[in-house]
Amino acid sequence: MIAYCERPAPTAKIAEFTVMLRSKMHAAKLKCLSSLIIGLSLTAQIAGQTTQNSNTNHTGSSSSPAVSREMVEENPYFRVFRLQITAGAATDLESHGRDVVLIVLGENLALSTQKSDEAASLINGEARFLPMGSISHLTNSGTTTVTALIAEIKQHWASAMHSCSEPAKCTHPIRMGESTIGETTSLFTNGFVTAYRHRLDPRATLASSYFSTKGKDHLLLIALTDLHANFDGSDEALKVGQTYASEATEIDVDDGNSPAGWIVLRVETLSH
Repeated sequence: MIAYCERPAPTAKIAEFTVMLRSKMHAAKLKCLSSLIIGLSLTAQIAGQTTQNSNTNHTGSSSSPAVSREMVEENPYFRVFRLQITAGAATDLESHGRDVVLIVLGENLALSTQKSDEAASLINGEARFLPMGSISHLTNSGTTTVTALIAEIKQHWASAMHSCSEPAKCTHPIRMGESTIGETTSLFTNGFVTAYRHRLDPRATLASSYFSTKGKDHLLLIALTDLHANFDGSDEALKVGQTYASEATEIDVDDGNSPAGWIVLRVETLSH
């Protein structure tokens, strides 16, 4: 376009004709330059719209720079991922075709599923069982980053999962003599996978025994607070959000001078 507009005119023999020709060339050149400027402007607008669209964070996307995902534990029975969901971010919950348990460490996290029209508000320390094939979505509506742990259970059982609810007595006190030093809450079970949440007062200790007459227990402890645990004589200092897989039959937990909380996932495999 520029080469065409700037092409020199043929030599004119008559002065008046030369002036007129140059005037027409000047007008044509201005018209071409104007078209060129408009074309460049439209190109810049299109490029800007393309960049804006590519940077838009769609809440339905399973991948977002505002959500980090890290595998923190894996054995033949569990695979655990830690999600860090920043304020205002949302993400699909990937289950890789397995039953999963969602554990929340923070506030203002909402869970949406294909079976519910309304999102469920989750609280700190909450655990939810999500069956294989669930389509779930997490949204952080708060102003701080929320951590969520996704525990995949590698073996599937057809037995239905039952959450503990009224009128059943789900929470039982932990006693030392006449004093109540904490509580244990049954969360859900299907006879093969069971979840408990424990809370312990400061300067208290809880000893738990796990024994199966039908097979073997495989445990996953999720620390909701900093705590100290002993697994069949093996001492572990766990930080909030840390997981520990074990096949111990005895677990002792103490919390020093602060309250302690933790969740235990218990998977029972049958002896052949």
